[in-house]
Amino acid sequence: MRRVNRHLKPQPLPQRNGIDAVSFVLPDAANSADDTLGAATVLDYLAARFYPHARPLFEDRFNRGEVRDAEGGTVAPDAPLVGQKIWYYRELGQERPVPFDMPVLYEDEWVLAIDKPHFLPTTPNGSFVAHTALVKLRVRENNPLLIPIHRLDRATAGVVLFAKTPEARAPFQTMFERRALSKTYEAIAAPIAGLGVGESMTVRSRIDNAHGQLQVAQTGVDFLPGDVPPLAPETKAEKRKRRSANRPFTGLNAESKIICLASYPAQDADAGRPSSDVSQNSTGMKKKHVLDVLSNIEGLPSQLAHYRLEPHTGKTHQLRVHLAAAGSPIIGDVIYPEVLPHTETDPELPLQLLARSLSFTHPITGEALTITSKRRLALAPR
Repeated sequence: MRRVNRHLKPQPLPQRNGIDAVSFVLPDAANSADDTLGAATVLDYLAARFYPHARPLFEDRFNRGEVRDAEGGTVAPDAPLVGQKIWYYRELGQERPVPFDMPVLYEDEWVLAIDKPHFLPTTPNGSFVAHTALVKLRVRENNPLLIPIHRLDRATAGVVLFAKTPEARAPFQTMFERRALSKTYEAIAAPIAGLGVGESMTVRSRIDNAHGQLQVAQTGVDFLPGDVPPLAPETKAEKRKRRSANRPFTGLNAESKIICLASYPAQDADAGRPSSDVSQNSTGMKKKHVLDVLSNIEGLPSQLAHYRLEPHTGKTHQLRVHLAAAGSPIIGDVIYPEVLPHTETDPELPLQLLARSLSFTHPITGEALTITSKRRLALAPR
């Protein structure tokens, strides 16, 4: 029987259907530097800042006693703005359902690993709150303390780890921060010029998040053929010297190894094999339907390549920008090399990127573990 932990830390407002209340620090009307938006009370400020044309939304929250202070006391709507911290439930919008399964790949007393499908966000973000892996798992597992140890992009499928207890979070997160584990991914893209089957290359670059942009900024791209030693991290002495001079780190910070596993005509993709079994298809798409989708994709290369990817660092969109820089963007990518127009529905063919496995020494038990996704990319070779 699977174990569930239910130790709750007291909060001003409990989780509701797996969703945490949000906290917010109000401005102080006595502080001239704080912008109160012309409001004198808590209700006036919240309505003016978030829903100026839908004030009843906040009025209803106050009437239900769902606005609390840090000690759990009910906040009155006419309470003055004194820089206090408040808690309340966010207003949920209309979300597109993501009706895919999340099979458990591994579980013990401390950690839970699932096989995330494409299109399911790991955590609440933007227009997805209820339809996220975290919220769905908290409800399904009856464990409000679940928290992701790492994240995958919404478009990426594969292995994701969740801590089951507060005590388990720190050791597992430290393991990721220190890169004390091995991660492998698989991707489908066009063949990389000069990279034959069985050959490898390493891509190094500097990746920075660009504020307000979907794409990250990448500079200093370098391609190294064959096996090379990992990018040397900044030494403690170098870090001390840099910090004492109040200088930011400006060196390369992203590294990925790319191994070509196979090269094959697009018509030889796994999608072309007749089968009624869709359990191994990470999209839930029937394979005949995938072929129909492929026939409508503009610019799909006639020759595909199946890659094994080993990221030695974990920057945002790292594998996607490294393959794009090598001239072979991942099939199904709507952000690289260029951002495609936004649509209200997800693309029929998802990003062909799968987090295949995580290998590590369990930071609590010392057990050597490899957790492997059972999903299969729609365009993987037969």
